[in-house]
Amino acid sequence: MWLKSMVSRPKPSDAYPWHIFKELEDSLNLIEDFDQIALNFLGKIKESLAVDNLALLIYDQDIGKFRVSASMGSLPGVKSISFSSADPLVKWLKVNKTHLSLRDQPGVLDYLTAREREILETLGAQLCYPIISMNRLIGILFVGAKTERKLFSKQELSFIALLTPQTGIALENALLYREQRERFRRMLRADKLATIGELAAGAAHEIRNPLTAIKSSLQYLEGKSQDETARKLLGTALEETGRIEEILSGLLSFSRPSEIKKERHDLLESLDESLDLIAYQARKQKVRIAKELPQSPLYINGDKSQLKQLFLNLFLNSLQAMPQGGELKLEAGPADGKDVLVTVTDTGEGIPEENLDRVFDPFFTTKKGGTGLGLSICYGIVRSHEGNIEVRSQPGRGTTVLTKLPLKV
Repeated sequence: MWLKSMVSRPKPSDAYPWHIFKELEDSLNLIEDFDQIALNFLGKIKESLAVDNLALLIYDQDIGKFRVSASMGSLPGVKSISFSSADPLVKWLKVNKTHLSLRDQPGVLDYLTAREREILETLGAQLCYPIISMNRLIGILFVGAKTERKLFSKQELSFIALLTPQTGIALENALLYREQRERFRRMLRADKLATIGELAAGAAHEIRNPLTAIKSSLQYLEGKSQDETARKLLGTALEETGRIEEILSGLLSFSRPSEIKKERHDLLESLDESLDLIAYQARKQKVRIAKELPQSPLYINGDKSQLKQLFLNLFLNSLQAMPQGGELKLEAGPADGKDVLVTVTDTGEGIPEENLDRVFDPFFTTKKGGTGLGLSICYGIVRSHEGNIEVRSQPGRGTTVLTKLPLKV
């Protein structure tokens, strides 16, 4: 069977060079940050073996895929690369728990999908190493060719194999710490937004009553006035009153979403209908739309109208982030057996780290003329569907919004 490997496990006596091994071990005891551990790991390999490219993919539980966490070398577009647990390469590494040499074991390539072979070519991968912790595959290390185009020695192969187990443990510990911190952050955010929502609802109701009287008075005066200048000013005042009403409606939608009419339906229909609404604007802005959607339906129990509004808001946000063109990528599929995961990714300007915790706050916006209620309303809709929404972004590298909704089997 092609999954079975005859490659022997490395022994400590094969390791090379020992001082790098010791330096990495010492640094892992001091570093708690996941990104620093990953970069340090790649840096030690690049320093000792002089390879062109390196890429480390870590399993992301939120999306159920192995995604690039760190890389070194010239690898344009590397951040978009991912593998699923169902991919043959991932299965091979899970079963064998040892490295794969594409030069020495070319037969394995015949069992990989065309997409996997394309990714390996993009990475210039010569070697694939499993990153294992607690007997679980948590990551994959891809090693490119040596700078001088020499073959990897047995000692060099063993050296990498000896670095991966301790790095795997350190990475998993860092991931656990990050997850705990993220859970705590979500709890704080939920409490904060719940409090803001209560205040917003009270304020909106208090403002709406006198605003109705003001609007009626302005309409009466506009109808009675014979002065053209006065009518023009009154018209402007009425327009602004209408804008205030829209803001108040948005506030109420955030704090107390309208009554949900849940019904079993295919979420893919809501996604396609929302995409149709922004298709013209996307073409106008030269934004390419890429879709990775399953062939079979994704049934959920939800309010189709509200979910359509949710995804329309997310798509419009992506378009606004790419005024000069780019790519909007939509992915959807089952996650962890009980949820549906929808990811919307753009190649726009990204969001500074200091703003990420505020993107769902009412009135927070960096857009000229924006009300700052779009994502707040999205948060309210997802919350009312007992789901979760998260924003990931880096300045200059685009933004990804992950939305999880309960799956209706």
